[in-house]
Amino acid sequence: MSTGRDEDQAWLNAGCLSVVVPTHGEWRFAFRRENQILTESEPRAAALLTQNGETYLREQLSLQTGETVYGLGEHFGPFVKNGQSIDSWNEDSGTDSELAYKNVPFYLTSQGYGVLVNHPGCVSFEVASHHVSRVQFSAAGHSLDYYVFGGPTIKTVLDQYTALSGRPALPPEWSFGLWLSTSFTTNYNEQAILANIERMEALGIPIRVFHFDCFWMKELTWCSFLWDERHFPDPAGMLRHIKDKGVKICVWINPYIAEASPLFAEGAAHGYLLHDREGNVYQVDHWQPGMALVDFTHPAARAWYASKLKALVDMGVDAFKTDFGERIPIQGCSVLMA
Repeated sequence: MSTGRDEDQAWLNAGCLSVVVPTHGEWRFAFRRENQILTESEPRAAALLTQNGETYLREQLSLQTGETVYGLGEHFGPFVKNGQSIDSWNEDSGTDSELAYKNVPFYLTSQGYGVLVNHPGCVSFEVASHHVSRVQFSAAGHSLDYYVFGGPTIKTVLDQYTALSGRPALPPEWSFGLWLSTSFTTNYNEQAILANIERMEALGIPIRVFHFDCFWMKELTWCSFLWDERHFPDPAGMLRHIKDKGVKICVWINPYIAEASPLFAEGAAHGYLLHDREGNVYQVDHWQPGMALVDFTHPAARAWYASKLKALVDMGVDAFKTDFGERIPIQGCSVLMA
């Protein structure tokens, strides 16, 4: 970013976006592209507020007449976000509620600019709802960091946003093929899986990936990273048989360690699991009885978890479905660093 005093402006390189800040009068600033105001923080739009004993910082950015807003990640409502109140906070639920896994505090508009609220906690959005000509966003605390991407098209906004947030590597070609999954069923075993793959072969349907969902491990032990020997007595041999057909393998995992998992004692003994404020392993009866959480802030815990995955890769697994993560508590816990 380069700055200058001409006409009280600071020029941003991306999208030739300028920020106009007046040197007198009420506090306000505007984002301008090629001498046209895209959006602005008008007087009293930014505010520090207190509610129920907690402090929040709020910002409101203006909308033009007829301007439509899109984005904010996964939500089960109208594609156009105008008129909606949305909390950007990932939670486990389903399509019959407003909760979703993949909230993203980023929106873009029909005027060809975008806004990313760079905040790790819950961000509340009021999109032309509380104030019909503004997008309001707020978060607890005394700071609120956000970026404006100048476009000028929606495509270039996305290019600018991903240049900042990071872009994934291109997935391998085989991942774009047809996947067959056990889904969340409890009565599958090696014979049933092979029969389904062979039936697809007989029908001329090319399978590129077979996915083993939860019950490749024994129930109530998630995660153990160990095949349920009752149903998969020779997992390495089964995987070789499937891969000989040109089919890749994916298995389901999550970041939790149930108390009944053979890995629980190992993780607890080495300090790899999240602790409460008293220094005990944090446990909760969500999803699995006595469930603990891997402390991924601990370098040795990350290496320990990765070693379990490497053993599966060495066996023939090609990909992992990384599920859950939203059970991580936001209060009452601490991390113990080695």
